[in-house]
Amino acid sequence: MITKDQASSESPYSVRRPFVATRVLAALDQVTSEIIATSTQQRTIGEETPAADGPADAPLFTALVVDDSITVRKQVELELKLLGIRTDTAESGEQAFEFLALNDYDIIFLDVILPGVDGYQICKTIKKNKTKKKTPVIMLTSKSSPFDRVRGALAGCDTYLTKPAKQNSFQKVVKKYLKT
Repeated sequence: MITKDQASSESPYSVRRPFVATRVLAALDQVTSEIIATSTQQRTIGEETPAADGPADAPLFTALVVDDSITVRKQVELELKLLGIRTDTAESGEQAFEFLALNDYDIIFLDVILPGVDGYQICKTIKKNKTKKKTPVIMLTSKSSPFDRVRGALAGCDTYLTKPAKQNSFQKVVKKYLKT
């Protein structure tokens, strides 16, 4: 188990045995979240995002990234920024719906497992909307079974990527749909 340890001068965290892999991953996600939160400003609904720092001649596309892990959201956001794509991030299905009500996106990345509404339901809702149904929806999830892929296809997703996605696979998918 990883715990915050105020008594130690070497590290603010300590590891105690026995530990469970899922708890370690959750703790690492928490630590990473704290580091990212202190080093960057979190974007909230209604705030403007500055233009991407991509190449000057790059088209300005917009993306929505929906994942409950801040680590994944930031990683995908950085990848997209390198391609000149402005990104909004949401950590739940409800927050995703708020962003979708306010904005039109060129591409959407969805995790399957989310607090509240899951990625499959978000995808179905997007694909039923007359103005948003042509927006590419990419499932970016750790669920990799054939059953999960079929559920994604039935929900209407355009591509199903499993995490961690390789950088070249990720970029290939983005370029396929956005012609960057």
